Amino acid sequence: MISKHYRYTFAFLRPLFRLYNRVALGLQPVHDPKLARGQSAIIMANHVNNLDPFYLASGIRRPVFYVASDHIFRLGFVSKIISWMVAPIPIVKSHIDLRTMRTIHSLIKDGAVIGLFPEGNRNFNGQSGSIPASTGKLVRQLKSTVLIYRIRGGYLTSPRWSRHSRKGRLTVELARRIEPEELASLTPEEINRIIETETHVDAYADQRSQPVRYRGKRLAEYLERAIFVCPKCHGLATLTSQDDRFSCTCGLDVRFNDLGFFEPVDTWSAQQLADGSFLETVSAWDIWQRDILTKLIKQQENIDLTGQRAIFTDEQENLVDCQRAERSVLLDHGSFALYADRFEFCGPVIGTRVFPLEKLDRVIVLGTQTLQFSETGGQVYELRSKKARSAYKYVILYYSLMQRIKGESYGFFGF
Repeated sequence: MISKHYRYTFAFLRPLFRLYNRVALGLQPVHDPKLARGQSAIIMANHVNNLDPFYLASGIRRPVFYVASDHIFRLGFVSKIISWMVAPIPIVKSHIDLRTMRTIHSLIKDGAVIGLFPEGNRNFNGQSGSIPASTGKLVRQLKSTVLIYRIRGGYLTSPRWSRHSRKGRLTVELARRIEPEELASLTPEEINRIIETETHVDAYADQRSQPVRYRGKRLAEYLERAIFVCPKCHGLATLTSQDDRFSCTCGLDVRFNDLGFFEPVDTWSAQQLADGSFLETVSAWDIWQRDILTKLIKQQENIDLTGQRAIFTDEQENLVDCQRAERSVLLDHGSFALYADRFEFCGPVIGTRVFPLEKLDRVIVLGTQTLQFSETGGQVYELRSKKARSAYKYVILYYSLMQRIKGESYGFFGF
């Protein structure tokens, strides 16, 4: 049974969401899909930043119960307030969470509106990611109205890697509505294709067709969370940001402008632009760095595959033991490294702890730079840092190395 206080809470918060979204972010009005009271529904959308639930909730007159990362339930008293006000549904993103599925089924039976982002995580480069193959099967089983939204402008309004939002143009459109009768006639594979098609957004394709300026401060700050391979020297984790500039120790220097594109500053980058090989978007740079990492692994260039030398190392890291939707326990403060066959943490309390890559279930990034990984036995850990650094690089290398170990090739998704 769904408590009535959620209806009152959302009715109070909705106008505040609308005001903030419009004034601070430039969000265009979101139209109400007119769901009857007690009519169950599933709301799906592409996932671009932390405010996506607020964008959608500002235009829907029913309480929406969003599936959310379980880390927001490990914040003590703050988590209790969030749970009482909006009752998000916890999910551990780094492994299959069956309890989440049971909660969704139970709420749908009670006539609730469920919100979920099928990509499972936000993207770092402005391009929508893949969705799990099981999504269509779940949606079909729920036998409810499906509302598929497309959020445009969200990536450049608040890039995942940045600490500052920008103001430009932000729209939320209802791309497709599927009623239960139509849903029953579709296969899970057809449902998946519809969801992927209708939620797909390429932020830079939109910018090329209809350029919009996204004004803000320190536009390039913390780009190194997403981009970590230099195209000039192929250095790994040698890039740093300051204000609107992004540069490498080798001399590469570019500017990130308010259209979301890179501009050359150093002569090498200027020559790349003249030659037509300049990486002018975060998306292009990210695709390039994934490709070059695959080549570096094959050639064993800049990457030690013997397991003797670390590929990446970060200092001042906190290793945290995560207990699902309950609490986080700090294990130690020390250094973290990725080798060709393992993660390795070294600290004064627990000493050296090794996590073999082949015994990890999944590795993802939470938020901007928290690395979360789960062991095949179900234990979940997080690696947190107060300094700006890339957790994304560990994910990319982990999947590249695992594909090499297994002799497979399946790309990247769900970061």
